[in-house]
Amino acid sequence: SRFLDAVGERYDLVIVDTPPVLAVTDAAVIGAQCGTTLLVARFQVNPLREVQLAVRRLETAGVTVKGAILNAIERKAATRYGYSYGYSYS
Repeated sequence: SRFLDAVGERYDLVIVDTPPVLAVTDAAVIGAQCGTTLLVARFQVNPLREVQLAVRRLETAGVTVKGAILNAIERKAATRYGYSYGYSYS
């Protein structure tokens, strides 16, 4: 608490990265000391059920999750775009 108060007076924005909430309780303890809590999930790695469990665990500790960051999204769009049209008589 003292550390966050000290850096909060010195900086406009302080970002705290914690270990995964499902692994240890650090995120819930630290989240209670923060103004805003965002949940970070990895694309196609963290299933929806796991994300919901993490949010419930934080809310049980009195932490309101205000949003989420979805990271490691892989670009899978085609590298080229094409269009064709065909017409024939038999």
